[in-house]
Amino acid sequence: MLQLSQLPYLGARPIVPEAPAPPNNILFIQNLPHDATTMMLQMLFNQYPGLKDVRMVETKPGIAFVEYENEMQSTVAMQALQGFKMQQNQMLITYAKK
Repeated sequence: MLQLSQLPYLGARPIVPEAPAPPNNILFIQNLPHDATTMMLQMLFNQYPGLKDVRMVETKPGIAFVEYENEMQSTVAMQALQGFKMQQNQMLITYAKK
């Protein structure tokens, strides 16, 4: 029989930074200028083949999701545009959490 001290404590939170999302076909873009538009992002990300969709988050200016046909295409775009400056803001690009 388990003693109480051997049971995991459910309220405890591990003090480990959250792992990045695994590579996938959707990119999460942060640190965009607040006046960035869907059209601006489409023109920028359309330089890389496979662009399917650009979605701005209306309730949170400065972030967007960019979807490609597959993971390889999203990875190429992410590597090419990581740190790209729109006005004074350096874009931070990660894979979106699914």
